[in-house]
Amino acid sequence: MQEQSAEQVITYYNEHVQNKLNDYIKVNPRIEEAWNTLVRYAPQKPLRILEVGCGIGSICARMGKQWPDAEIHGIDISTHSIQMADKLFGSSRLKFKSGILTEDTYDTTFDLIVFMDVYEHISIPDRPVVHASIKKLLNNKGRLFLSVPTPHYLKWSAKHKPETMQPVDEHISFDVIGKLAADIGADVLLYQIKDIWNQGDYAHIVFEKNDDFEAAFFHQKPVTLQQRSKRIINKGIYKLGSLLRRTYVRNKLK
Repeated sequence: MQEQSAEQVITYYNEHVQNKLNDYIKVNPRIEEAWNTLVRYAPQKPLRILEVGCGIGSICARMGKQWPDAEIHGIDISTHSIQMADKLFGSSRLKFKSGILTEDTYDTTFDLIVFMDVYEHISIPDRPVVHASIKKLLNNKGRLFLSVPTPHYLKWSAKHKPETMQPVDEHISFDVIGKLAADIGADVLLYQIKDIWNQGDYAHIVFEKNDDFEAAFFHQKPVTLQQRSKRIINKGIYKLGSLLRRTYVRNKLK
């Protein structure tokens, strides 16, 4: 795909605000499926939430109703979308901002960060800045939610429906997901394939920030007495099972 300038990308999304309005007015199964997963895997009582690529703010508004004690922030590169979001949903609890996400965009941190069909539209050269921003802005044990098209669906769309492709549509592979998790210091809690319009066309991914990420994975922890006892018991059970299976095989093959 030909690389697009920032101005071209902003112009594209400014010209497609009506599509966002249509998604809000009508029921879009892609958004509904993502919403259901988001609610299921979000922290129990998030107090501050950020949606990156919030469009006209309809998901922010839904999150405001779902978590009435939370402060919701939305950011989008489309100035027209943010103007619409302010008119439709802006309030003291729902705050919208136009621009790109950097480490300095916000002076607060968040319990939940949402990329609803957005992460695939971030160009590969821009990912390091986005990853560093998430790492700084997401609280420990906070969660990051992504809804993205699967690579094979993007390939199919590019071939059969090229008119639906956006200025940037990157493939989100397992390698990309692993890199994101490592960069922000998070565990992958969920990778779930969804059938929206076609089989396996979307994926929902949930990360949980873990400030002890490296320690948990790369440093041994002392074995407790309970763990040691369980290992000894399991070892005995395995040996007994092995003996019984060996006897069974010997008798059958006589």
